[in-house]
Amino acid sequence: MRVDDSERADPGAGLPVEPSQLRRLSTPQKWFIGVALTMTVVALGALTWSLWHQANDLVPAHSYVLQPDKMNEWKVVGGDWKISDGIIYNTSYERGSKLLTGSRSWGNYTVRSDVQFVGINADMGVLIRTSNERREGSDTYDGYYVGLRTLDGSMVVGRSNFVWMEAPPVPVPGGINPHVWYRLVVTAYGCNIAASAQNLSTLQEAWIAFRDPSCMKTGRIGVRSLSAGGMWRNISISGSKRGDYLELRDHAAAVEHLQILPGPPWWTPWRVGILFVATSALILLIQFAYFRMQRWKTYTITAERERLAHDIHDTMAQSFAGVGYQIQGIRRRVVRGERLDTAYLADQLDVAYQLVRSCHEEASRTISMLGSGPPTIHQSFLRSMADVAHNITGDQVKILTELRGTPCPLNLRPADAFWHIGREAIANAVSHADPTCLTIRLIYRRDSVSLEVEDNGKGFKYSLETVGFGILGMQKRAQDVGAKFQIISTPGVGTLIRVTARLENATLIERIFTNVGRASNAL
Repeated sequence: MRVDDSERADPGAGLPVEPSQLRRLSTPQKWFIGVALTMTVVALGALTWSLWHQANDLVPAHSYVLQPDKMNEWKVVGGDWKISDGIIYNTSYERGSKLLTGSRSWGNYTVRSDVQFVGINADMGVLIRTSNERREGSDTYDGYYVGLRTLDGSMVVGRSNFVWMEAPPVPVPGGINPHVWYRLVVTAYGCNIAASAQNLSTLQEAWIAFRDPSCMKTGRIGVRSLSAGGMWRNISISGSKRGDYLELRDHAAAVEHLQILPGPPWWTPWRVGILFVATSALILLIQFAYFRMQRWKTYTITAERERLAHDIHDTMAQSFAGVGYQIQGIRRRVVRGERLDTAYLADQLDVAYQLVRSCHEEASRTISMLGSGPPTIHQSFLRSMADVAHNITGDQVKILTELRGTPCPLNLRPADAFWHIGREAIANAVSHADPTCLTIRLIYRRDSVSLEVEDNGKGFKYSLETVGFGILGMQKRAQDVGAKFQIISTPGVGTLIRVTARLENATLIERIFTNVGRASNAL
């Protein structure tokens, strides 16, 4: 048997390509096959989606069977709805009751329905191209409404985008009356909507048309009533064309556009009541703040008077007491008929003079502090404190001064507080502790400065119950400038009084807040 050359050249011709043969394809051929398969899948998917979308967008010609067993075709959004004997009933007086059906993808269609009012001062009709419906509120949906209104006997059409907008209403011949059937025909095509309303008893008819450039192009249908119940029957839907819209539009007087209706005036009873309450609350708040400021001012004045009382006690009162003591001593000796030595009398009068001079200096210092004194106290502070100690103790007590850290000027109020606290501490030590050595230290740290007055006297057991007026005065002065006051005392060993103030700029602010807190607690 003779074998053909072509068969010898391609023994697999006409047979399916095996995987081994596919692997022998070049890379460009594989890319071409992959792209072709991908494009085929995408094209089939696009075709399927288009057919499905067209099927859903296609509005069926449908007349709704209004029987109780068909209630599941409708979605209730508010109201009290029922279906019986070919009629939909809403017995609720709720504002914005809605009953919905259809698909949100429906676009161009015509809706027909007969409507009848069962009350007055009401509004009822049909919804088209609606979505995002909510239960509460008359305008809580996104779509269009065409209906009849008994208040002015007109046909109204408008759009709700959670804000109501409507075209100028069209009067219906004969008005709108309860217990009369009216036939509504509404056509939506593109961004154009036209409608007619006919009184089925008198056959009088009215038409309306309007255009919304930024329209809702799709949405489902429904029926709606406001403030009264109503009835609907013979509800049907069918796809529409431009000719259906033109047929209704040609009867209308003009093509209207939507207008935003003015809202109610702001002076409603509710808002006036809120305004009255808010105004009353503001007046009471201002009055409360005024009285609080007055009480705070009174507290500040009282606190300043208390501070001045401590100043007088620490300075002038002590000096005047010394003067009185010296003069009283001279008087007693004169009354007793003692023969006074002229030198002794001169010495006693000189002591009294020095006390009067010291009192004058203290008064001048206090007046300077209360007035516009120097802004800072310099490095003579320790020397001045040592002079005070020598004036009080004479040569009976050894006075030592010690400076630690890097000195810097002190503000007037902390320096004044240090001065009076140090003076009172020295006086207390000399009067009660019977020391032989008194040390005055001024310690500067990075953010604080401390004054220490230490004696080697008898010491005492410190407790709040045994605190005298002098210690209370020192504590009060330290508190007024935001300083920390400490007393460390051991019986038989001695006493250390320390007051520490901060050197930061925030000291004044902290003191203000401290005083505000104290004033609030006091009030």
